Amino acid sequence: MNKYRRHFRIYFKNNHPAYIVDEEGNTYVFHRVTHSKTSGGRKNWTKNNNPIKGDNRPMRIVKKQEKDSKARFSYFEIELKNGVDISYPEIKVIKEKKKK
Repeated sequence: MNKYRRHFRIYFKNNHPAYIVDEEGNTYVFHRVTHSKTSGGRKNWTKNNNPIKGDNRPMRIVKKQEKDSKARFSYFEIELKNGVDISYPEIKVIKEKKKK
């Protein structure tokens, strides 16, 4: 099993970081990043030790998984603080079921 290396990029649609968890062809599978405790009336995952360099506020990851074209993301990955874990074990990549 090949494990995808997760990382952060700027999502141009809202000009905020996104947590990229997988890629499918020319598409990234990602979770939006916010500082809000809730999104859409649902609680977000909280990461108190924000891994993004220069931002010390608690980071929250929106639970809803989204997909969008790689063209809507920054070319370069966001620079992270040294020694910060971004594995987020509670986030699992959800593969779509094939329709019969």
